[in-house]
Amino acid sequence: MRAVSSRDRFAPTTVVLGASGFIGRNVCAALAAEGWSVAAVVRRDTELPPGCRPIRLDLADAATADLAALLAAERPRLVVNAAGSPWAVTDDQLTAGNVTLVARLVEAVEKLADPVRVVHIGSAYEYGNHPGAPRLAESLVCRPIGQYAQSKLAGTTVLTDAVAAGRIDAVVLRIGLSVGPHANRRSLLGGLAHRLAARPAALELPPIAGARDIIDSRDVADAVLRAVAVEKAPPVINIGTGVRVPLTDAVDTLVRVAGTTAAIVRSPGPVVSRSREEGAQPLDIDLARAELDWTPVRSLDDSLRALWESVNQPVRQS
Repeated sequence: MRAVSSRDRFAPTTVVLGASGFIGRNVCAALAAEGWSVAAVVRRDTELPPGCRPIRLDLADAATADLAALLAAERPRLVVNAAGSPWAVTDDQLTAGNVTLVARLVEAVEKLADPVRVVHIGSAYEYGNHPGAPRLAESLVCRPIGQYAQSKLAGTTVLTDAVAAGRIDAVVLRIGLSVGPHANRRSLLGGLAHRLAARPAALELPPIAGARDIIDSRDVADAVLRAVAVEKAPPVINIGTGVRVPLTDAVDTLVRVAGTTAAIVRSPGPVVSRSREEGAQPLDIDLARAELDWTPVRSLDDSLRALWESVNQPVRQS
C-alpha cells in the first residue's frame, strides 16, 4: 500500500471507530488538524473536535454488513479502531467489544475495493507478567491473566492473523497507560481529576501502589499519524515512553497541578489491583522510533496539566 498522506490533492477520508472515547477523541483532533476528512463513529450525539463529522452507529450491535456499508459509503484511506470495552463490564461485553468487533471490522475492510490501512489501539496489558524483562518488547510471548487483557490480545491476534494471511493492511499500536485531555473518569487519574474539579474540602485517595509506563494520549494520536504515513509497518508496535512511573508520583503531580486546597487523606488499606501487575514494566519503543520515526514529546506534567484543564471548566451562568 502506498503511504497515505494528508497532503494529497483531495483530503483523504478516515473513519474513526470509538470517536467519542478518550483515545478516539484525541485521534480525531490530530487527524482533522492534519487535513483529513474525519468521519467520527459515535453511539450517541456528543461534542467532537472541530472538523469531524459524526456518524451514529452502535458498534456493540453493528453487524459486518453495517460496518461494510458504512465503509463503502465513506471510501476511507484509513480506519482507526479506538473502540472497545473497558474494564468494568461483563466478560461477554469484553469479548463483544474487544474481539467480535475486530473480527467484523476485518471482514468489512476485506470487502472494500480500494486499499485501506487499519490502525488498531491495543494495550500493554496484553503482555501479561514478565518479571524478568527490563522492558516489554514486541518479541515477548504474551501471557495475559485478566479477562480484559485476554480480550485485548485476542483482538490483536485477529488482526495480526489477517495481516499474515494477506487479507488486510493493518498495524496494532500497543499503548501504555494513557492520560491527557478528557481522560476517562473511570480511570485512576481521570477520576481523580474530576473529583478535584468538584472542589472538595477533603479528598480521600484509594490505596495506590505499583508503576506504569504513562503515555500522553496526544502522543498516541501522533503515532497513529505516523503509522499511516509509512509505506509498510510491522504488525505490532509499542507506543509508550519507555519509563516506569510510580502511580503515587503521578497522583501527587496531578494534585499539585490542580492547586487544590483540599485536605488529602491517603487510605491505608490494601491495594486492590485489577491489572494484576500485567504490563507493569516500561515499554520498549525502539521499534516505533525505527519504523515510524516516532518518539513521545510530552512530559507527564504536560499530560496531567492537559487533563486538568479539560475537566476544570468554569461553571456557565444561566
